[in-house]
Amino acid sequence: MCDETLGFEHAMLTELLTLWRSEAAEGIPARNALTARKLQPFMRNIAIYERIGEGAQRRFRVRLMGSGIVQYYGELTGKYFDEAVPQKYLDRWYALSDISLQAQKPVRFILRADTFEKSYMTAEYLCAPLKTDTGLAKFVLVGIVFDGRRPWNVVEAEVRQKLGLAAED
Repeated sequence: MCDETLGFEHAMLTELLTLWRSEAAEGIPARNALTARKLQPFMRNIAIYERIGEGAQRRFRVRLMGSGIVQYYGELTGKYFDEAVPQKYLDRWYALSDISLQAQKPVRFILRADTFEKSYMTAEYLCAPLKTDTGLAKFVLVGIVFDGRRPWNVVEAEVRQKLGLAAED
C-alpha cells in the first residue's frame, strides 16, 4: 500500500524524513549531502538504491544495506535487484523505487515482507529520491521498519481505515 500522507507509525522513519527534508532546501537533496555522519543514527534500518539506465533497460543496484535489513533480506549490497530478488517479487522492488523517483518526493509504503519467505513480517517503508552531483534523481533512500507482531490483514485494515479507504473484500 502506498501512502503519500507520510503518516509514519515508527518514529525512526519520521526522523529520517525530517533529515531528508532538512537537506532538500532546493528540491531533492544530493546523495553526497546525506553523509555517513548524518545517516549514522539510521544506518541499521536504511538502504540506498541506484538506478542504472532508463526505461525498460533500467536496473537498480543496492549501494548500501543496513544490518537490520540484512537480517531479513540477506546481504544485497553491490547486487542488482534482478540478480538477488526472486523473479515473482521484482515488480514490487522496482515499483517502490520507481514511484519515489517519478513522484520526485518521499513516499510511505506498508507491505508484507514476503520477498524472502518472510510473509509473517510486515514492513513500513520510507522511499525518498536523491540526486547525483549533476542533478539527476537516480538514487533512492529507503528506511524500513519490520514488524512481526501483527498479521498483514490487521495492518492493512488499520492503514485503510486511517487513510479513509474502503475495506477490501
